[in-house]
Parts: sequence; structure tokens; C-alpha cells
Amino acid sequence: MTGNIYISGQIGTFDGATGVTLADVIAQVKKQPKATAFNVHINSEGGLVDVGFDIYNYLKSVGKPLTTIGSGIVASIATVIFMAGSKRQLRENTSFMVHLPWGSSMGTADELEQYADQLRAVEKKLIAFYKKSLNLNEQALIPLLRNETWLTPNQLTALGFTTSRLIPAAPKAYLKPKFNMKGNFSERDRHWMESLFTKVLGKFGHGSIMNKVVQDATGIEIDFTDLPDDAVPEIGAEATIDGEPAQGEYVMPEGQTYVFEAGVLTEIIEEDAAEEVAMLRSENKTLKRQLNSIKGEVLALKRQVGSKYSFDAKKASNRRPAENDRTAGLREYLRSKKGK
Repeated sequence: MTGNIYISGQIGTFDGATGVTLADVIAQVKKQPKATAFNVHINSEGGLVDVGFDIYNYLKSVGKPLTTIGSGIVASIATVIFMAGSKRQLRENTSFMVHLPWGSSMGTADELEQYADQLRAVEKKLIAFYKKSLNLNEQALIPLLRNETWLTPNQLTALGFTTSRLIPAAPKAYLKPKFNMKGNFSERDRHWMESLFTKVLGKFGHGSIMNKVVQDATGIEIDFTDLPDDAVPEIGAEATIDGEPAQGEYVMPEGQTYVFEAGVLTEIIEEDAAEEVAMLRSENKTLKRQLNSIKGEVLALKRQVGSKYSFDAKKASNRRPAENDRTAGLREYLRSKKGK
């Protein structure tokens, strides 16, 4: 069986936004103990370098065949995670970008120099990683990274990022309108990155934000047709699965359970609550079995009591003729006395 791992959105939690962590990836793997191989689905603009390398190292340590599949966008540190697969594929219209790490800092000149040294250390780590993974020298790599290069499918194959042809794109979009990178950004940084991403959307023909599509822990796609891609599903949202109204319960990679009735999201059960609900349902089933058992015992008692009353009634009816005979004999005796 081939399991599925989903890495969607920013890598790491920072700047007030929750992202994909190493713990999230480990949890997905642990929930699929029977998997003999994994497909790692990546749709990420990047994020924290350390977290990205942690996820990459963990995936490599799983010891099972990995196929990484990029869709929507694979950028920044997400490209490092992408390299964890022995087979590496992209869906059509997927944006792929590499660059040098960057961020911003405030402080004294000494503090800024210290931050610059740390940033250069991260640069060296990334360059060394790409050199080893792609078998390229620094003269080939550094210009690509320095210029924030968006690579074409042919370039990706030639450089060694991908190992097979593009996967035909499904008629859905997974792109997000914003993304965060490593560091504490100023408003100017955010506006610059948002404008850059807007240009990318225009370049690849995504002029508007598409509907929200999420995948559960088994890979089933849930399409929230009325929600924009950056929205968070809430109770009351309508969704379809394979074109049909969503129905039933679906466990998400983060541990939440979405409950649908006739295409409407009626309940979102958090992971801890889901365990409690499961326990309560189990207890409810046990109580129902006990109640049915008690009902059976009551019916049996009723049958026994009914049978006893019927038996006593028969005995009483059997006694009546004897009682009538005695009464008749008494009357005959009295008549004979009168005659005397």
C-alpha cells in the first residue's frame, strides 16, 4: 500500500501564522503503519529553513520509497523537501523557484553583522545541499539562487530537480495569494512579496483566486466550491467529492475531523475532541447493547408471568365443576329434609 503525506502552505510556524511542522509530518506517517511507500504531496511557498531541513531529514530516514509530487507552487525551502523523493514529479502549471535565504533584522551594527553571518551560514548550507543533490558546482548554482530563479519544466529536468515528465493538472488550483519567508518581515517586505506573487499569478494565467480544495489524511480531495483558496472551511460551508455532495466523516492531516451531511459541513471535531467523541460513541453502543439485553430479560419475564397466570386460570376453571357438584349435593340434602 502507498501512503500519502501532505505538505501544504508555509513551512514552520512564525509571524503569527501556523504552518507545517515536523510533528505534522511525523503524525501523518504514524497514521499509515501499513504503507510500504509514500507519495509526498507538496504545495508550499517555503518558510523556515531549519524546519524544512528537519522535514527533509525525517523523510529520508523513513526508509521507504518516496515519490515527491509538486502542485501549485514549490518554492524556497520547499524545494529542499521536494528533493527527498527518489522519484520527483510536478503537476502541470506548477511554479518552482529557488533563491538564497533572506530575512530582515533590527538592532545595532554589531547585531546586524551577527545576523548577516548567520544568514551567510545558511547560504553555505543550502549551496552545499544543492551541489550534492544535483551534482552541480557553485558557478552553476549561485547565479540561480541569487537571482530568485523560476525554473521551467525543461530546466528542472535538465538540472536534476525532477526525474520524470509533468503530471497532467487537475482542473483545480492550489495557489495562495500570500506567502511568508524566513525572518521577521517589515510591512515593506510583505508588500514586496505579495506584489511578486501577484506577478507570478499573472504570468501563469491565474488571474483570480480559485476555490478551496483540501485533502484528507488518505488523499481524498474535498472541494469547497464557494470558498476562495485562502479561506478556512467553517461549519455551513458546502463541499463536493468527485462532483458529488460530500457525505460522512473525513479525518484531516492535522487531526481534525470534518463531518458532512448532504454536501454541507455540519461539524468540525478537533483531534482531542474526536477521540472523546469516539469514546462516547463506543460507550453509547455498549449502553444500547445493555439496554437491548435488559429489554430481552423483561420480555422473558413477561412471558413467564403470563404463562403462570394462564395456568392458574385453568386450574381455577377445573375446580369450578367440583365446587358446583358440592353445591348441588347440599341443595338436594336440604330438599330431602324439607320433605321429611
